Amino acid sequence: MAKATVCRLCRRSITPSGRGGRPVYCRRCTAKADRENARKPRVACKECGKAFPTKTRSVRYCSDGCRTASARRANIESRRRYEADPKKRAIKLARERARAAARRARERGERPPPRARRDVKGLRRNAKAAEPYACGLCGRDFAPYGGARPVHCKRCSAKIDRELGRKLTAKCRECGKAFTAPTRIAKYCSKVCRDDGRRRANREGDRRRMDDPDARALAAARTRASVTAYRARKKRLGRRRRA
Repeated sequence: MAKATVCRLCRRSITPSGRGGRPVYCRRCTAKADRENARKPRVACKECGKAFPTKTRSVRYCSDGCRTASARRANIESRRRYEADPKKRAIKLARERARAAARRARERGERPPPRARRDVKGLRRNAKAAEPYACGLCGRDFAPYGGARPVHCKRCSAKIDRELGRKLTAKCRECGKAFTAPTRIAKYCSKVCRDDGRRRANREGDRRRMDDPDARALAAARTRASVTAYRARKKRLGRRRRA
């Protein structure tokens, strides 16, 4: 005789019946779960707060007006935070004064003042006087070169370029065979191993998900709801054909 269990919602005693696995909910709670899954979820709008039905829970706004109002409010708040910083506000005012000066010069028919540019020659000339950098690989001090701040010395940079130019050897995650790959993100040696790895990952994910009693009960409720909807649709089609 099957051992009786207790429903997780109403705490009533359940007597297992049929060929299915060990039940988690009673018939009454199972039917309630089926009705809940058949309903359309309702989400609260993030702008007006009104609840509205939707097909997915990723929807945030009930209408295009609320979406536009939220974007406008976010832009106003971002502009207010930007202007609250004294440095950023000073930069903004300096740019507005430069644009106004250029506009007045164009109205008078004069040539607008040139924009401020970086003195690249001065940077190269003062590069020798700058403090030496420590190489990230060999640790030796070297004089800065180029426009940006270098991380490695010229010798180590050339070594890294040669290493990147070679073909990389990786190990297949499915069959374990070593293979040459153009990038380090390659995981499988062939399309067959990639498909086998994806199928194995899907099976392991399904197994871990089915170990949870709540997830297993929810999957069973969804299956019963889909079967019920399919039978009802098939019955309606049969009635239309007979009519």
